[in-house]
Parts: sequence; C-alpha cells; structure tokens
Amino acid sequence: MERSLMENKISDFSQMLLDSPRNCWLALAEDESKIVATGLTPEEAEANAKKVGIDDPLLVWAPEDWTARVF
Repeated sequence: MERSLMENKISDFSQMLLDSPRNCWLALAEDESKIVATGLTPEEAEANAKKVGIDDPLLVWAPEDWTARVF
C-alpha cells in the first residue's frame, strides 16, 4: 500500500475511534471502515452487528478516553 494512502487510513481510523461512543464495545465492519454496532459486552456488539448483516466484525473496547496508558 502506498505510504500516503496508509497514513490516511490510519488517520481516518484514529478519528473514527475518537468520535465513537465510550465505555462500550464497538463492532467494526470487516474492512474497518466504519462502526456498525455497539454493545455493553463483546457478545452484544457482535449480535448487533449480525443484525445489520456483518457476520465477522472486528470488536474493539472503547474506553472513557483514549489517553495513553502503561500497565
């Protein structure tokens, strides 16, 4: 993938996460281009994604804020 296209994809993905609902699971489309559903549990987010026709979503936890953490 060309570098500028990859940088744009990363930037778009980051912005999508920053604009997303918080304290829930996000179900992303298979191509990671959009949030298709949310849920309080991974199972709920996956079930909600299946309701809109996405059978294999990427699940991501959306914390209250996206600040860097070290564990």
